[in-house]
Amino acid sequence: MFSSNDKISSRQIKRLLIFDLFGAGSLLLPSQLAKSGNGIGIWSILAGMVFAGVYLWLLHTCSSRTATDYMDYLKTGWGNFLARLLYLCYAVISIFTCAWAAKLLSELVCDSLLDGREFVSALFVILLLAFYGASAGMEARARVYELLFWVLIIPLVVMLLLCIRQVQVIQWFPLLGDADTISWSWFFSGTWQCFASFLPLTFLLFLIPHVQDKRSSARAAACAVVYTGLALAVIYLILLGIFGSSALEKEQYPIITLMGMVKIPGDFLKRLDAVMVGGWFFTLYALIGTTLYYGMIIARRALTKWKGGTYSKADRQGKNIWFAVITALIYGIAWIFHLQPQIQLLAVKVFYLAGVPFVVLVPVISLLLCKKEKELYDAE
Repeated sequence: MFSSNDKISSRQIKRLLIFDLFGAGSLLLPSQLAKSGNGIGIWSILAGMVFAGVYLWLLHTCSSRTATDYMDYLKTGWGNFLARLLYLCYAVISIFTCAWAAKLLSELVCDSLLDGREFVSALFVILLLAFYGASAGMEARARVYELLFWVLIIPLVVMLLLCIRQVQVIQWFPLLGDADTISWSWFFSGTWQCFASFLPLTFLLFLIPHVQDKRSSARAAACAVVYTGLALAVIYLILLGIFGSSALEKEQYPIITLMGMVKIPGDFLKRLDAVMVGGWFFTLYALIGTTLYYGMIIARRALTKWKGGTYSKADRQGKNIWFAVITALIYGIAWIFHLQPQIQLLAVKVFYLAGVPFVVLVPVISLLLCKKEKELYDAE
C-alpha cells in the first residue's frame, strides 16, 4: 500500500509546506499588518509572496547542484569547518523557531480550551507528541498530513464563506492608508514580516535526500507559496472588512475571534472558536514537528560525522537520543519565553535582524563559492 523508502512525493511536499506556512501567519499577521492602516497590509502580503517566490528559486538553484547533501555542497566552497558552523546556525534558528511555535500553540490551547495555569502541562504534551511524530521520520509525517489536508481545509473554507456576508468593503479603503498617517516604514516592516512567515521554505535545502523528483517538488513548493499567500490575503481582507484596522490591530488572534462570531444555520454547535482551534493546532503542530525534525537532523550533522541513511538499530537509537535532548532544550526555551516575554521579543527581533538575512545570504554566497556536483566529478 505504502512504500517505506524514506522518500516523499511532490504532493506531500506541497501539503506539508502549506501547513508549515499557513498556521502562524494566519494567526499573527493580520493584527500586525493592520497597524499600517487600512489596505496597506494587502500589498505587504503580496510583496512578501513575490520575495518568497524569488527565495524559492534561489533555494531550488542551490539544491539542483547536488543530489547528495546540502552540507557536502557547502563544503566545496566554505570548507569543512565553516560548513559545519553554518549548519549549526541553521540548527539554532530551527530550535528557537520550534520553541516559539510550541509556546504559541500552548498558549493558544490554554486560552481557548484550558486554564492558563495548565501551560506547563500543555507544552509538555505538545512536545511529547512532536517528539513521537518527528522520531517516526519524514515519510510518516508526510502521510499523516496528506490525509489531514482536506479534513482541515474544507471546514475553514466553509467558515470563511459564512463570514463574507459580514464584510464591509468600505473598510478596505483607502488602499494606501490615510494620507496623513501613512508611513512606508510600516509597509516595508509588514513585507519583511510576511516574507519571514515563508521562511520554512529554507528546509527544502535539507529535504534533498528525501525527494523523489526535484523538478516536481520545486513546482509543488511554488504552488504552496501561491496558495498560502492568497489564503493569507483573503483572510486579511475578510478580517479587515469585519473588524476595521483599529479594532483588528488590538486583537491577539483575530482569526480565532472571527470563528467564534460565525453562526451556523440551526445554531447546533456552541463555542465554534474552540472547535476551530483544532485546525490551527494541527498547522502549528506541523511547524513544531518540522522544526524539531530538522533541528535534530541539522545539529547532529553539524556536530558529528553522521551522514544519515544507515537505518540500523544503533542509528535509530542514536537518533532518538538526539531527539530527546533537542526536545528537552526546546521545552526549556519555550518555558523561558512564556515566563519572560521580553526575552521572546528580543529573540524575535534578533531573528528579523540577523536570522532572516542569514538564511537568505548563505544560499546567495554559496552559489558564487560552491561548485556544482558535475564540476567536482570532472575535477576528479
